[in-house]
Amino acid sequence: FRSRIIFPIANSSGKIIAFGGRAFGDNDHAKYLNSPETKLFDKGRSLYNFSTARSALRTQQSLIVAEGYMDVIALSQASFKASVAPLGTAITKDQLALIWRISPSPVVALDGDRAGVNAAYRLIDLALPLIETGKTINFALMPEGYDPDDLINVPCLAAISIP
Repeated sequence: FRSRIIFPIANSSGKIIAFGGRAFGDNDHAKYLNSPETKLFDKGRSLYNFSTARSALRTQQSLIVAEGYMDVIALSQASFKASVAPLGTAITKDQLALIWRISPSPVVALDGDRAGVNAAYRLIDLALPLIETGKTINFALMPEGYDPDDLINVPCLAAISIP
């Protein structure tokens, strides 16, 4: 994790079980690294910010599923505390089960680049056979080149008010 921004990864009870690290420079070997998998930490069965998001759903109506740590932090700073992110490039079946455990109709807001679109298609393929009464999934498509953080920080969106 040398020369990386470190993000604590908690389990569903809020206890820290691992860390994620984001590289500062473009020349680093991997942009993101996670702690090694252990009996306590399996990245395919964990979601970043899960415990906080579950608590926030008491007052926030929708769970937002974003692509990464930075998106979740930006959403949280903009008062969307009920937001989570997978700890890899694609949402797994186990992560989808966790998501549905706390929100029957999450909003998936992945980045508007090719990787985000591909991840959305993989999630559709994963979710379709599992959809049933009380379990749906919604997508908020980002414009090409944008991610949830970009849309939150657009000044004109902050100025819009609905009567």
